[in-house]
Amino acid sequence: MSSHPGADAAPHRAVESSLDSSSDPSSDPSSDPSAEASGDEAPDLPSVFDYLDYRAFLRDWLDRKREHRPSYTYGVFARIARLSRSALPNILIGRREASPQTIAGLARAMSLDEEERAHLELLVALKRASSLEENARLLREIFGHPRYGAGQVVDTAHLEVLTSWVRIAVLEASKLPDFQADPEWLAERLRPEVQPEEVAEALEALRAEGLVAAADASEAGNLGPHRLHTPPEVDGIAAYRVHQSYLDAAKDALQQVHYKARTFGVLGLTVPRSAVPDVLAEVQHFVERMRELADGYGSEADTVMQLNVQSWVVAELGPELDPGVEDTGP
Repeated sequence: MSSHPGADAAPHRAVESSLDSSSDPSSDPSSDPSAEASGDEAPDLPSVFDYLDYRAFLRDWLDRKREHRPSYTYGVFARIARLSRSALPNILIGRREASPQTIAGLARAMSLDEEERAHLELLVALKRASSLEENARLLREIFGHPRYGAGQVVDTAHLEVLTSWVRIAVLEASKLPDFQADPEWLAERLRPEVQPEEVAEALEALRAEGLVAAADASEAGNLGPHRLHTPPEVDGIAAYRVHQSYLDAAKDALQQVHYKARTFGVLGLTVPRSAVPDVLAEVQHFVERMRELADGYGSEADTVMQLNVQSWVVAELGPELDPGVEDTGP
């Protein structure tokens, strides 16, 4: 990424030029979204149920469509969807969100069925969500659909663990030599405060997936990885839920955990736009360093700590927004 206006504008122009290069859809067979060239197999298009970011879905769908049929330009797609000349590029680069009328046009151009269109509407609503409560409600509906994630290779055991900070805390505690798989015992030691019933639910979920042994404390521990690690597919799906859980826990910890046992800090930075990737990389390096530090204690460890890290671009005041920064997912 560059702070030079021309460099930032280039992706915008690339999208817009594909609109300009399109021909009249009335004379282009690709103007019919369901029409395929004689003898050609229909492309294996991405499923909306494999996405949490509707812009990523649109880009991947269009890229796959154009791989199969180069004449299917953004301009052809926009006219089938009955979008204005500027609407599609502005949506793809994050300058605007899709309206209900736009969603209807996109669904028509992509030949989505009713369930697929409803899922697309949820993804757009997720982008517009203005509170954690609304975000959580939408995600519950998205995750609860039987078709969601059907095309992804996901470690469902890890995915379920990532739904609650209590589950991860119990999982980490289970690696310690003095661990007791007793909800009452654990509830007394967890911070912020939790009820034994919640700890019991966490233990049951972890046992069901083989990550914590049966109730006998002597058998607990060392079943799973020392550090919970999931492939990128799981990170993308679970990120919303796990971060929401930990943000809620952090608010309680601020009041319940003694100041000598915690540290909370806020830092606002001003940097060149081109330096944003470097700053984010430094944050990631810090997280990796903390993981290495913890792993180095080995059998001496007897305490579970939680490290939450959030870093994002709050405002861009340059001449043009960089979609690569603005539209990055979790």
